[in-house]
Amino acid sequence: MAGESRTALADRASSVGAPSLADPAALADRLRLGLVRLSRQLRRQDPPGLSVTLYSALATVADRGELAIGELAESEGVPSSAATRIADRLEEAGYVARRPNPRDRRGVNVVITTAGRRRVERRRKRGNAWLAARLAGLTLGQRQALADALDVLDAVMAGAEESAVPEAAATEAAATEAAAAAREETR
Repeated sequence: MAGESRTALADRASSVGAPSLADPAALADRLRLGLVRLSRQLRRQDPPGLSVTLYSALATVADRGELAIGELAESEGVPSSAATRIADRLEEAGYVARRPNPRDRRGVNVVITTAGRRRVERRRKRGNAWLAARLAGLTLGQRQALADALDVLDAVMAGAEESAVPEAAATEAAATEAAAAAREETR
């Protein structure tokens, strides 16, 4: 393992210990762990000062333009009250400004400021450079496989909102799995 190239490691990782395609739970476990590790590495590239939640909301406003608080809440998957608190913190930092909502006199919209746009661009540039350097070590076939996997992941996530497992069913499934694991340990 010592001295193995990134390409060799990636090739070995794709065949050794890979979950069976027939076992969605094993594949989900490996995918989840991989995403957690990647996320941790990407966060290490982030300039300090903004939490993941605040950055996500700021990037949403940068990408989508002026948004009502309700639209921001929907995009971020948080309640309107949480989106209001996020907007408060981003406004205090000078990254967004509030404007009256022309469609709803009681509401306000958030719009990114020049400082907010610079912050998003700086973070993306730094994180993307780190990731691009790692992707450059992959073969063309591996990069194509990754691009194909991202298309699949996008499709999975697009259906996540519509087909989310109800909390009770998820809790029941976890309890069933824990009981099965406990029975297996006593054997």
